[in-house]
Amino acid sequence: MQHLRLTFYADEVELHPVHTLFVEQPYVESARMVHWNDANETVTHSFEVVGDREQFESDLADTPEVLEYDLATIDDGRFYTYIRTETTAVQRALFDAYDRNSIVVTSDLDHTDDGGVSFGVAGRSEELQRAIDAAPEGIRVEVERVGGRGVKTMPEQGLSKRQREAVEVAVAVGYYDVPRTASHEAVAEELDCAPSTAAEHLRKAESKLLRALFA
Repeated sequence: MQHLRLTFYADEVELHPVHTLFVEQPYVESARMVHWNDANETVTHSFEVVGDREQFESDLADTPEVLEYDLATIDDGRFYTYIRTETTAVQRALFDAYDRNSIVVTSDLDHTDDGGVSFGVAGRSEELQRAIDAAPEGIRVEVERVGGRGVKTMPEQGLSKRQREAVEVAVAVGYYDVPRTASHEAVAEELDCAPSTAAEHLRKAESKLLRALFA
């Protein structure tokens, strides 16, 4: 059994119009797919999104491939969205590459700061390689991390580049001092991003680190 952390990029094709909203619209600061159900001609997703809910809902309503949707506010700047969409040929091919009974998706799917989608998978080495090789034309797949049975990885290896950078900045400016000497606004200023984005990076990083340490 082998464990991989993969990130795929749609460099030359449009994966799906909803994916384009997540990666290209400036009002979306981060998105995480927490649940999904693949039903061949349609796919239903649940995302946790940080961004402007009104703008996102407006664009979602104007997307023909979206069959139905619903949104629920979590707090200021964060919301859940349920979306059922028609699949595109590229999206269908990508799902089919990992829809194998010998492969398990082991994590949520995170939309990365550089336009990719990152997730964990586990399975036999040869099956994982077949899935990577089966990526449709125009989709680039990068292996971010490799683990395996009996291989112990350091907790910080589960962080994205941006999450790791946020934690390093937070430590440097005093965010984790006791008592705390800096706020997430100070972290955001160093990262050159919105305070809500910095807070989200830190929240995700803290969750991953604690789960890795105490799993």
